[in-house]
Amino acid sequence: MKKNLLFAISLLIMMSVLTGFQSSTNTLQQSLESNLVPVSKMELPSKTIIGFGEATHGNKQFTTLKFDIFKHLVEKQGFRVFAIEGDFGGGQKVNEYILGGSGTAQDAAKAIGFTIYNTEEMASLLSWMRSFNEQRDTKDKIHFYGFDMQRYDHNKNGLFTYLQKVDPTLASQYGVALANLNDKTVYDQKKAKVQEGLSHIKNLMERMKENKSVYIAKSSEKEYELALAFAEAIKQNATLHGTNVNYSNARDLYMAEKVKWMLSFEKKYYGRENIFITGHNGHIEKTSTTTGMTTCMGAHLAKTFGEQYYAIGSEFYESSFIANDAATNERKEFYVKNSGNDRLAVLFAHTNRKDGFLDFAKARQDENFTAFLNRAQPISAIGAVFSGLYGKIEKMYTLQMIPAKAFDAIIFVRTATPSIMITD
Repeated sequence: MKKNLLFAISLLIMMSVLTGFQSSTNTLQQSLESNLVPVSKMELPSKTIIGFGEATHGNKQFTTLKFDIFKHLVEKQGFRVFAIEGDFGGGQKVNEYILGGSGTAQDAAKAIGFTIYNTEEMASLLSWMRSFNEQRDTKDKIHFYGFDMQRYDHNKNGLFTYLQKVDPTLASQYGVALANLNDKTVYDQKKAKVQEGLSHIKNLMERMKENKSVYIAKSSEKEYELALAFAEAIKQNATLHGTNVNYSNARDLYMAEKVKWMLSFEKKYYGRENIFITGHNGHIEKTSTTTGMTTCMGAHLAKTFGEQYYAIGSEFYESSFIANDAATNERKEFYVKNSGNDRLAVLFAHTNRKDGFLDFAKARQDENFTAFLNRAQPISAIGAVFSGLYGKIEKMYTLQMIPAKAFDAIIFVRTATPSIMITD
């Protein structure tokens, strides 16, 4: 009799806890629903930098969202500068294309430098930029940049094209000296050769600075500054691969510095005050939650620009995506479905919406929901490499973030589908 009574009491307690938990979950879900708006109706504040982080690099929807957000900023706020987590030199090739250069949108997408952008969705975005520019005066055209520095060849091409114009002898000398810094061997070049190349690019940059006035007289200040930026990207990549710096920390610092350079360059020569940037959730967010990361790019930008940096994250409920297999390096399709209690991704799934935009500032009047948004929880952050094992271990494909501190807003996608790769 006593055992039966204890069992009954335990059962009642358990039911009470479950009922309370369910009630709490329902309240949070209702709060989410009341603050969500369709992406097509999102409103964005006027800021110097609007950043968009993608939950994976291999989904069609996150590239489409780049398009949606940037188009919104172009049409409603006058933005004209787009920057992506891609090669700086490759970004300049894309810029040439959208300003009327030769080639196709597919060729331009490949020039960004990473396989993750070799997609029809990216080509569509670049086609739209080119079409937009065809209808605009020079001062009103969109410009495209890459703020990463993990490739050499397009940067070398941009640098030496300039040097051939202003100092052919120096161009020939350093063309040979920097031969070992190239895309083919970027990840497996002998460290000693990278260090030698690093020494050469530093020396070349010193020569360029010594001859600044002469070079500008033969070209222009704008061309000179762009050439120096190509050289800087080469130096940074060689530093990442040829020295003992913390790769992730140094890369994110360099990316933040390049974004600042772009803003300065655009303001000086085109009078632009704003920039849209896009990359992985782990680079765009403000709290540096990636393992081993001291300060991510978004945190650097937030420190410099304060409230003028507005970061938008992204999240999915379920996703089929393309990534390189960690074991074979083969590009293949993977699948992840988010689960767990009190996760934004799962709360969103219960709304039955296809997508949604949540501005955290507009949700602050709801105290309970605000408290929830200020608690750490997993947010999806899948990069270019994945494996079936990662998908079974939540910590392998998420970052533990406090949503309202990492981002200013978040966009949800119910079902994310694979990128459509460009076929040769």
